[in-house]
Amino acid sequence: MMGIVVVCHSRELATAAVAFATRVAGDDAPTVLVAAGVADGALGTDAAAITKAIVAANSGDGVLVFLDLGSALMSAELAVEFLPASFDAEVRITSAPLVEGLVAAVAAASAGASLEEADAAARRAVETKRSHVDDNVPAPPLLTTPAPTPKDTSLVWRATVRNARGLHLRPAATVVTALGDIAAEVLLSNATTGAGPARATSLSRVTALQVGRGQVLQARISGPEAEEARRVLADLSARDFGESASRRQAPVTGVAPPGTPAEAMGPSDTLPVVGQVILRSSGPPLQGYVPGTPKDELDRFFAAVAQVKEFLADLAAGGDPTGIVAAEATLLTDRALNHEIVTRITEGFSAVESVGSELTRAVREFEALSDPFLRERAQDLRGLRRLLHLALMERPLVDEGPDEPRVWVVDELDAPTALRLDRRTCLGVITTSGGATGHGVLTARGRGIAVLPGRRDAATLRDGDQVAFDPVTGDLWRRPSPARRSLLAEVRVHRRRTAQRALARAHEDAVTTDGVRVPVLANVSTLADARESERFGADGVGLLRSEILYSSRVDAPSAEEQAAAYVEIARALGGRPVTIRTWDAGADKPLAFVPTGTPDNPAMALRGIRAMRLAEDVFAEQLRAVLLAARDADVRVMFPMVSSADDVTWARGVLDAVQRELGAGPVPVGIMVEVPVVALRAGDFAGIVDFASVGTNDLAQYAGAADRTDPDVGGLARQDDPAVLELIRLTCAGLPGVDVAVCGDLAGDTTQTATLLRLGVAELSASPTRIPEVKQAVRGVHRGELA
Repeated sequence: MMGIVVVCHSRELATAAVAFATRVAGDDAPTVLVAAGVADGALGTDAAAITKAIVAANSGDGVLVFLDLGSALMSAELAVEFLPASFDAEVRITSAPLVEGLVAAVAAASAGASLEEADAAARRAVETKRSHVDDNVPAPPLLTTPAPTPKDTSLVWRATVRNARGLHLRPAATVVTALGDIAAEVLLSNATTGAGPARATSLSRVTALQVGRGQVLQARISGPEAEEARRVLADLSARDFGESASRRQAPVTGVAPPGTPAEAMGPSDTLPVVGQVILRSSGPPLQGYVPGTPKDELDRFFAAVAQVKEFLADLAAGGDPTGIVAAEATLLTDRALNHEIVTRITEGFSAVESVGSELTRAVREFEALSDPFLRERAQDLRGLRRLLHLALMERPLVDEGPDEPRVWVVDELDAPTALRLDRRTCLGVITTSGGATGHGVLTARGRGIAVLPGRRDAATLRDGDQVAFDPVTGDLWRRPSPARRSLLAEVRVHRRRTAQRALARAHEDAVTTDGVRVPVLANVSTLADARESERFGADGVGLLRSEILYSSRVDAPSAEEQAAAYVEIARALGGRPVTIRTWDAGADKPLAFVPTGTPDNPAMALRGIRAMRLAEDVFAEQLRAVLLAARDADVRVMFPMVSSADDVTWARGVLDAVQRELGAGPVPVGIMVEVPVVALRAGDFAGIVDFASVGTNDLAQYAGAADRTDPDVGGLARQDDPAVLELIRLTCAGLPGVDVAVCGDLAGDTTQTATLLRLGVAELSASPTRIPEVKQAVRGVHRGELA
C-alpha cells in the first residue's frame, strides 16, 4: 500500500488533520506520517525530517506528499533531492488541499488505489465544495476515471568524456543547467570508477564524481521526458559539454609594438612584476551579525542568493570568455547545498553560520578528491561563501581596488575577482594559498595579468612593502635592490622582443649557429590542434595522442575511420610528417574500448603497449589504420610505455602481419622512452627502432618516484633534474645513428633547449603555441661537442 507524508508548519495542525483523515478510513488506513514544525517546537518545516518521513512511509508503492503553504514546497522538493540513492519508489508532491485532499487520498488508498489514483482523488476533493460556493463551476461527476498517465520511460545512456580536464565545474554546470527544466530524473555515475550515483540537479555532487578525460559518464534516466533528457545529454557530449577544442587550448601570448598602451598590449602574464604591495581580504569579518527568527534568516539567505546571482550574471555578461563565472553561479542553485543550508536555518542557526558551516563542509569534500584539478575547484565554493557572507553582512560585493598601481596579495584569487581586476592598477597578483590551476589564476592569466600562486611566505608581507616576482621562474624578492629591479626590467624587454622575433620567424627553419637544422614539431590531440600547429610554424607532428582523438568513443573506431582522421591532420600541416602514438590507454587516459581495470597505482600499471598485449585485435586495427594512412600521408608509428625490447619485438610482429595482409610498405617505427630502464639500456633497442622520443613528463615522475599529478609530491618530478637529463644523454648515446626527440614539457622549456641539443637530441616536439620561441632558442645554440 502507498504511504502518505504531511508537511506542515504546525505540528498540531498536521497531527489533527491526520487523526481526522485516518478516522474516516478506519482500520484499513495507509501509513500517514507527519513532518511538521522544527526542533524547538516553533513553526517551520525541516527538509531533513521530511526526507526521513518519506523513507519511513514507503512500502514500495510510492509516497504522496501533502503541503500546507509557503516554504513547505521548497523544503519538500529539497527533501526529495536528498533521498538516498537506494530509494527507488516514486514520490509525488500533490497540489491538493491539505484537509479535503488528505481525507480523499487516505480513503482511496485504503480501498487499494494506486499512487496516481489517490493523487487524482485528492486533487478532485475540493471540486464539490467549489461547485456549491463558486458560481458557474459545474459539479464533478459522481464517478470519475483518472486520465491515463503516460508510462514513464527508464533508460541508460553512456558516453566517454573527452574534455581535457574531464567533467569539471564548467562542463558539469552545463549538464545541470540543460537538464533543469526536463521532466525526468537523471542519476549520473562514473562508470569507469564506480563513483555515484549523483542527481543531475546537484552541481557539487556531479563534479565530485571525478569523471576524468577518457572515463565513461553513465546516466540512468526515468520519467515522462526521459528520451528528451537522453537527447540533451547526447548533444552535450557531442559538443564536449560546451567546451570546444579551441577553448581547451592555452591562451596565446601576444606582443605589441613599443609604445602601445598597457591595456592594448595583450597578455603579459609572463613578464616580471615590480611594485608596492596592497593586501586584500578574502572575506568580511562576521562579528556584529544579529540573527533573527528562522523565518527572518531564511528571508536573508534567499535575498543574499538573489543578490550574488545577479552580481555574477552581470559579471558574466560583461565578459566571461571561459564560462567560469556562469558555472559558479550555477552552484547557487545547487539543491543539495541549499537543502543543507535551509535545514540548518530551520533548526535555529543563523544564515551566516549556516552558509559558513555547510559551504565549508562542501569545500572539505572537494579538497578530499583524488584529482588535483578538481581539488582546486574547492576554491569556487570558497568564493561563493565569501560573496554570500558579504551580502549577508550588507557589504559591497565588489572590491574596487587601489587608486594607484599595486601588487595585490590575497589569500586566494577567485574567478569573479580576477575578472574585475583593472590592469591599470593591478600590476600582478600573489596568492598565499591555492595552486596554479585555480579558476581565478587561470582567469587572471587569460587576461594578461601575472600571477604567482601558492606562496605561503607572502603571508607576512604588509601594505606598502616593495616586492618583485617572476611568474615564469616563480622567484619572489622582498625589497628588491636597484640592481635586481634593473635586471628584471631588462628581462621584461628581452621577453617581449624575443616573443616578437619568434612570431615573425615562426615559419622559418630552426638552424643552430653551427648549421644543424633541428625540426621543431607539435604535440597534438585534435584536428584543431593540428591547424593551430600549422599557424605557429610546426615542422610536423611529433606526437599525435590518438587515444585522446578517440576518447569519446565507447567502441573502437575502424581502421578506415582512423586513417581518414590521420590523413586530414597531415593535410592540415601541409603534408608534413605525423608521428602517430598508438593507443596509450590507461592511467589518466583510459579508453572505454580498452579495459585496463582500476588499479591502486594506475600510472605504473596496465597502460600503453602493456594494455595492447591484452587487446591485440584493437592494436592490429590501429596499425592497419596507420598503414592505410601511409598511402596518402607521411606518417610514422610510435609505441608508448615500452619496458623492454620484447615489447617492440611483439609490436613489430603484429605490424608485420598487418603489412602482409594489406600488401603495404613499411613505415618508420619508434618508441616512447618513459621508463628509466629503457633509457639505461637504450642499446637493447638498436636495430629494432628507427627513432625514439623521450616523454619527459612520465620519465621524470618514474625517475623521482613522484606522481606528477599529486600536488604534495609533484614538485619532485622535475624534468630538468640532472638525473633526468642524464637519462636523456644515455638514450642518445645508446642509439647512435637513431634520431632521438624530446616530446615532453621539457621540449617547450627554452632555458633547456641548448642543453638538450648538446646531449644529442635531434628533434623537439612541444605544444603548438611554444613552437615559435623554441625555434628561436634553437637558432641561438652552438651544439659544439656532444656530451
